[in-house]
This record gives sequence, C-alpha cells and structure tokens, in this order.
Amino acid sequence: MAINSTNVKKNLKAMSKFYQFILLLSVVLFFAGCGGTSALKDSTQKTGKETDISSIDDTLLGTMSSEEKIRHAEKLFASSLSKGLAEKNTLLSNALFLCSEVLTSYQPLSPEQLDYTLQLNSKIMANIDLATLNPEQKNQYLLATAAVKLSNYQASITLELLAQNFDSSQAKQWALYHKLRAMAQFQLGQKSTAVHELIIRHGYLSAEQMQQENQNLIWKYLATFNSNELNSSLNAAGQTESDRTYSGWLDLEKIFRANNDPQTMNHATNFWLQTYSGHQADRAFINRIIQARQESRLNLQHIAVLLPLQGKLAKPAKAIRDGIMASHYQSPLTANIQLRFYDTSNPALILSTYQQAIDNGAEFVIGPLAKSNLSSIIESAELQVPTLVLNSVENSTPERKPDNLFQFGLSPEAEARMVAEKGRKDGHYYAAIMAPDNSWGKRMKKAFAEHWEKSGGIVVELVDYPAKSHDFSESITAMLNIDQSLSRKKEVSRTIGRKLEFTPRRRQDIDMLFMAAFPRQAKQIPLQVIYHHGETIPIYSTAHIVANYHNAKQNIDMDGVYFSDMPFLLGAAENSASQQNTYQSTLYKRLFALGVDSYQLAPFVNFLFDNSSESFAGDTGQITINSEGHIIRVLPWATFKKGNVLLENITHRTDHAAVY
Repeated sequence: MAINSTNVKKNLKAMSKFYQFILLLSVVLFFAGCGGTSALKDSTQKTGKETDISSIDDTLLGTMSSEEKIRHAEKLFASSLSKGLAEKNTLLSNALFLCSEVLTSYQPLSPEQLDYTLQLNSKIMANIDLATLNPEQKNQYLLATAAVKLSNYQASITLELLAQNFDSSQAKQWALYHKLRAMAQFQLGQKSTAVHELIIRHGYLSAEQMQQENQNLIWKYLATFNSNELNSSLNAAGQTESDRTYSGWLDLEKIFRANNDPQTMNHATNFWLQTYSGHQADRAFINRIIQARQESRLNLQHIAVLLPLQGKLAKPAKAIRDGIMASHYQSPLTANIQLRFYDTSNPALILSTYQQAIDNGAEFVIGPLAKSNLSSIIESAELQVPTLVLNSVENSTPERKPDNLFQFGLSPEAEARMVAEKGRKDGHYYAAIMAPDNSWGKRMKKAFAEHWEKSGGIVVELVDYPAKSHDFSESITAMLNIDQSLSRKKEVSRTIGRKLEFTPRRRQDIDMLFMAAFPRQAKQIPLQVIYHHGETIPIYSTAHIVANYHNAKQNIDMDGVYFSDMPFLLGAAENSASQQNTYQSTLYKRLFALGVDSYQLAPFVNFLFDNSSESFAGDTGQITINSEGHIIRVLPWATFKKGNVLLENITHRTDHAAVY
C-alpha cells in the first residue's frame, strides 16, 4: 500500500499543540519525578510475560493490561535507539501497534493514561522516517495516526485515513483496522455499521481473550440501541453471512431485554443457539451473561420509597410515586414485593426515617428526592442496603463512592454535558453558548463549557441573554460580531461621504451554538440567529425547549434544532409503562418515567454496576451504571421538521446522548 508521506506529515502537524507542549515538558517531568517508567506498575516483572520485546504474540496481547502494553511499548522504543535501521523500524512499528491498542482499549483509560500514551505515540512517530518503512510498517503508521485522531474526537478524519487502499498480510493489523473503523463509526452515531465492522473483526482474532473482548464490545454497542432501532435493524438486515450474524446479535439482545427470569432466559437462549448454530456469540458468552445476571440480581421482597408528601416537592414526588405504582402493578416479577412509602418532608428527620425503613425490613430504598436529603444520606457513615437516590449532587461526590449508593437524577447539568458530547462527536470544535442571565443559565453554561473544553473543544463566545426578554437581537449580533460589521460600514460611509449597499458579515469561527433555553426563548432565538446571517450554524439544545410534542404549530419555529429526550416521549420505546401517565405537563411525564425506571431497576443495580457492557432498556433511556454509581441514560436524538418530531436515522445518524 502506498502512503503519501506529505499528507501524513500534514496530519501530524495538525495534532493538538497541547500534546506538542506536553511532549517537551510532561515526558521530562514524568521520567524525572517517577524514576524512568516506574509510575506504571511493573507488572511484567511479576508475570514474566516478556522474554523477547521485539515480538507481540496475539495470545499474550489478549492478556496484557493497558499499563503492560504501555510499558512494553516503552521498552521497544528504548531498544530501538541502539539498533540498525531495519530492526529499529520493526521495533518502532510494534511500539506504535501497542500504543494504538491502548488508545482503542475496551476499558476506558484514565486521563493520565490517555495523555501519556499520546505523548509516547508522538515520541515514537518523531523517530520514524516514513521513506524507510516497508509496506506493513507504513500500514501501522497509518493505523497509529488514525488512533490518535480518534482519541481527539476526530472520527471523520479517522475514517478518511482508513478509506485508503489498505492491504495487509497481518491479521492483527486487520483486527486493529476494523476496530478503529467501528469506534469511529460509533462515535459518529453509525451504530449499525459499527457492529458490522466488529463482526468482520472477529474473524481476524485467534486468541480467546481478544475474542471475548470483541464480543463484549459488540454487546456494549448493542446496548445503545432502543427497541425501535433493534426492530428496524432486524427488518433491514440482508441475506449475507455477515447480515445473518448481525441478525443473530440483534435477536440475542432482544431476548435478554425481554426476559429477566432465569428459566425463561435459558429456554430462549437454547432455542437461539439452535437457530444461529456456529454464531460468534457462543454458549460460553451467553453463559457468562446469564451467570452474571443470576449472581448479581437482587431477590427483593420489601422496597421502601422515601418521598416528600408535603411542601414544594409534593407534586413532583406524586408523579414519581405514580410511576412507581404503575411499574409495580405491571411487572409480574415484582407482584409479591411489599412496597412501603415514607414521608421525607422534614429534612431534619431524613436519617431517622431511613433507619426506620431499614428496621421495618426494607431490602432496597428508592429515594430521597430533595438534594438536602441526598447530601445527608451521602455523608452518613454507612448505607445498609442498596439505595437508589432520585437526584444527584453536582461536584460534591466523595472521593470513594459509598457502598450501596446509586444516584439517579434528571439534572439540567447532565443534559448540558450531553450536548457537549454530541457536538464533539459531530466533529465540531469551536462552540458558542447562549444562556439566560439567571442561576439556571449559569449552571448550564458552566456544565457545557467544562465538558466541551475537557473533550478538546474551544468555547469562542459566551452570551448571557436577558431571560425575560422577547428580543434577543442585541445578544445575537454581539455573539456573531454583526455589531462590529455594522460599525465598520458606518466608518466607511463617513469616509467616502455616501451611503453603501451593505450586507453585514458574521464571524466565521463558530462551528455550533449551544442554546440553553426554555420553550418561549427557544421559539425565538433560532429565527433571530437565522435573521442575523447565522443560518449555517447548527443549533443544539436540551429537552427543556419542548413544552408539548403534540403541538406542531408551537414547535415549528424550532425546526432544525437538535435535542434529545426520553425514548417514550419521542415514540422510540415499546410497551412503555410510562405511556399510562395522564399528566399534561412534559415535566411531570418525565418524573413519572423516573418513578417507573427506579422501581424496575431495583433488582439489577448491582448487576449493572458490576457489568459496564450491560444495559437496561428503560422508559427514561437505555440505562447503564458507571463506576461512581451514577445512572447513565442513553437517549435518542431528534429535531423538528414542520413542527413534528423527526428522529435521527439509525443507519446514518444514530448518535445517542449519554447523560447522568
């Protein structure tokens, strides 16, 4: 395969200046402060895995942790410095391969691991002369370049690099090639295509451990499909062997979502194994999932619910309570559970109320709701039973998650972070923010900006618009620099002594606009942005912009604005218990769904916490639980067309939001 070295060098020059700086400074500090590479655990000495550092065995690779791969790459790099050209290139190419494996690891990297791996990768590349590499080594250079781009949220560029006429005689390079393509496609929201890439990748894996990792990654991606997407993907599947394998994965995902009873699940999976004989998801994989569910599933007989039945939170609490009751009566598995409610209106009594629930035999607690009560629960010495609190405390989580604590909130800050994640995945880099000049707006602005910059983006403009105004022209013209353009026009007119025909020019460095707003502002801001020559700027927002999904006339002014919401509200959920609610307010519909999911989640919180690749199909979203015990919801994205909801197409643009 021929690689244009000039293009590659241009791509490298485009790497973040941050990492160029880190390469000069942080690597020196890292080695000076940590005694060489001792900051990474010397696990190779314990395991005796390395005998010849120039070889990378597939079986060995499957058992190595990310830290071991980094240390192995360091040794390859150090050894290359004293070798002749041919051996040097071999060692450096193998080191790049290991760095790429780390950057595409199934387990998420810590920020320190990610930064250090990118530094090491850059250092290795700087010691390579592209003109001296053989075709396989040029392949690896290309794959390493693509892995760096992917790590910097540049999925489109990653796919452009991999669109070259790639050819290799090495199975491990093909496996990395398809994993990079899958991860880039998934980052862009092309989930179906991503799973297909992993299905192809499976054929290049010989080591059992690496096959298991690939199975887990496919399962993790499938967890983000909502019910409608699973069904439409099945209907659209073709007749090729790859399509049949894909259909098998989809069918298996549906089986595990539909069945929580072990006996029913065993029967269904036995039939599936007969139908899809020889499938990648073999008996061992299925048994691991079933066993994990059985070991972690809580067999609950008594659930306590702590909600304020009086005061300003009484109405929201009632909606949550109604959702819990609807879920309780709908589920055959929970019919025998004793459900008992406790009033938490008096914050001074929260700990004693919690203890009373435990003394009365509660094996699981849902609530409390108020943040003040939540803080008291978190700061208490010990939670005796699994506790699913119905809120989350921003920026005040203790260093170690209290045992048995799980946080399930619908915080605005979480949705703002979700928009930032979406924008970066869509390839945007320079963002402007418009938020109301009140405390809610400040929280939204802060949450978005922090997450945007953390993920490598740049905020180029922050605008606080008057929350009670109907005219946002002044804020928008200032954001787009239209006011400066008009000032220049006036100066020129004065200079030449006559009027000019003039079209104001807006600034060109805004890739996207995050609009934090409620329905009244959201119906006006997009139109005024367009009026002031911002028609090409994509606008993203949160579900707060929608008051009523069934009023197309009310929503038509928000045509083209991207947002996400709970799948049952967007028509992307089947057999939803939340459809039973009779509330008119969209806010209370969401709280009803929060009650539904909090009850249905109860038996599975430990399972989801212990198994990051597993998910729960809820009314509030596709649910997983992270290492800090936060409930993460994967939500469908949508926009309005002529005032009607238009879900993003799952084949081409099925990006989903992850919120907690």
